Amino acid sequence: PSQAKIECDDKGDGSCDVRYWPLEAGEYAVHVLCNNEDIKHSPFMAEIKPAPKDFYPEKVKAFGPGLEKTGLAINKPAEFTVDAKNGGKAPLQVLVQDGEGKPVEVITKDNGNGTYSCSYSPKKPLKHTALVSWGGVNIPNSPFRMNVGAGCHPNKVKVYGPGVAKTGLKAHEPTYFTVDCTEAGQGDVSIGIKCAPGVLEPAETDIDFDIIRNDNDTFTVKYTPDRKS
Repeated sequence: PSQAKIECDDKGDGSCDVRYWPLEAGEYAVHVLCNNEDIKHSPFMAEIKPAPKDFYPEKVKAFGPGLEKTGLAINKPAEFTVDAKNGGKAPLQVLVQDGEGKPVEVITKDNGNGTYSCSYSPKKPLKHTALVSWGGVNIPNSPFRMNVGAGCHPNKVKVYGPGVAKTGLKAHEPTYFTVDCTEAGQGDVSIGIKCAPGVLEPAETDIDFDIIRNDNDTFTVKYTPDRKS
């Protein structure tokens, strides 16, 4: 029906947000090109409706940790609120999908005062997208982009090897052990080796060690016991 202004926001991570402003109602063909060729399913056909007169999607707000770019982890509820007190009368629709395009279940509760409580639980450590619409029209800042991490699970860290065995160690002979974080998710590893009080010094004494980070989320720790203890 008319030429639409287009705005492209490169996110710097292999994705971009595209916005366009149609001036008239009608069906628009949205072409997405790669090397000057339409990608699969392009052009996308968008039906643009006349601006609503009895509800106001531009006055609806969505906010909360579940819509933040960072701070989310898999298998943990991500919550946010939709405030439609000034939006007039219209249906709310909330859709969340992961980076593979798979839908994520969203639980929406009408609080009875013009606000809605929404919650979803990401299952994969991927970028997620949330679309919030009022009367079929996206509200400001929708779609929202969220990065979901693997979380932190210190209880799944494993430590094994001769350097942590109760027997078999000899003074002045190098030894080692492994810290396995393959199932522990995100986080930093902190290691300390101490000699019991009264062995080297009256107080507890730190022992020097070397730590090697391997390519499979494991760490090799090498040290040499100073004395028999």
